[in-house]
Amino acid sequence: MTAITTDQSSPTDSRRSSVQAVDVAASVLDAMCDLRRPAQLKDIARIAGLQSAKAHRYLTSLVASGLAAQNKETGLYSLGPMALRLGVTAISNNDLIHRASESLRDLCAKHQTSGHLAIWGERGPVLIRNEHGGPPIILTVGLGATMPLLRSASGHIFLSYLPRRATEEITHQEMQMLGMDEAGVSELCAETRARGYGKTSGGLIPGLYAAAFPVFGIDGNIQCSISFISTDANFFSSERDNLDSLLNAAQKLSDAPF
Repeated sequence: MTAITTDQSSPTDSRRSSVQAVDVAASVLDAMCDLRRPAQLKDIARIAGLQSAKAHRYLTSLVASGLAAQNKETGLYSLGPMALRLGVTAISNNDLIHRASESLRDLCAKHQTSGHLAIWGERGPVLIRNEHGGPPIILTVGLGATMPLLRSASGHIFLSYLPRRATEEITHQEMQMLGMDEAGVSELCAETRARGYGKTSGGLIPGLYAAAFPVFGIDGNIQCSISFISTDANFFSSERDNLDSLLNAAQKLSDAPF
């Protein structure tokens, strides 16, 4: 009599296989985060502890889902738009960040200007929300963009309120590019702290004026910055109450209990 073979896999086996697949995919994404730059397949596989063929299979699926992306010209892999969306959503669920986002929206509408919210990333302040309370101001930077420390208002805030060891490497690189010395950086930080906000006039984008305000957590450490931009050279002038209104709003965010 011929034996009849049947599929012996159980629902438990299927679930275990699915969980393992998620674990492997997570290790690939984690490796891409560790690399901090678009990377070759072999480097991602090495850090994830996978054979290149297996890593390639997972990367193909991750690209299809939007969690990863591959540059058609270079073949390098990077995190995709869905990964950015997940990250922004996770950050936005933080209570203080959520309240800062709502305040940014309300203030932009009140003053009929544009603004953005930034948090500290691996290479500087990262924009996680943009708002337009008036005619949109066209920018060359979008969500997920990393702002420079020495040429942006939000950069001045994090440079001035974070421990120097957290910004030292990036600051040194920018100093070399701009021909700036330590005395100039120290003066910039002292002026920013004395005012309570950072400001730039065309430092990053010609014709744009910006002011950024720190938002502190209950532990007194900076959590994010809210920035406002305008094409009006007088928007932040002392003759108008815009600056005081924005500064007071940022201070209330920092003082609000969790």
